[in-house]
Amino acid sequence: MKEVDLHIQELVDSASGLSNKEMLDIQMERFRSEMEKAVHDGTKKIVFVHGVGQGTLKNEIRRELETRYRKYDVQDASFREYGYGATMVILKRG
Repeated sequence: MKEVDLHIQELVDSASGLSNKEMLDIQMERFRSEMEKAVHDGTKKIVFVHGVGQGTLKNEIRRELETRYRKYDVQDASFREYGYGATMVILKRG
């Protein structure tokens, strides 16, 4: 299983000066590239850690999964490990 932390402080040296939209764009760009890599590499499961916050990033991820990646199963990741702050995508069964 692969884990990708999408918290902005994990993706850029400094988020100061970035608008909310710019931060979301950076996070979604990482989401897309990691998703494509996971599909290409045959990864079975990938967890995107998006945090709780206002739910904007989670909603964007879920919307994209419903449109571009419909064939994969999506669920909240382990509550014990991540609380409400992560989404798991199951790319392959077994």
